[in-house]
Amino acid sequence: MEQWITQELERTELGDARRTKRLIKIVENLSAKPEASVPVASGTWAETKATYDFWDSPYIKPSMIRLLTYRWDSGANWQA
Repeated sequence: MEQWITQELERTELGDARRTKRLIKIVENLSAKPEASVPVASGTWAETKATYDFWDSPYIKPSMIRLLTYRWDSGANWQA
């Protein structure tokens, strides 16, 4: 697991800790193989399906994830 991914995303508020855990897993998979398709980067059908289900979820909005990037200032200090 990439430590920076967890540090960057662990405070993402997606309404359920399992969603945040899934987001971290998706980013880990895709960052490990940035040139790969989602199925190849995911490694298994279950991981691939989980990724597509996450993106298709009515509970996940891109703004929820983008909001996190606005909360970090240039010195990597959390701005609540």
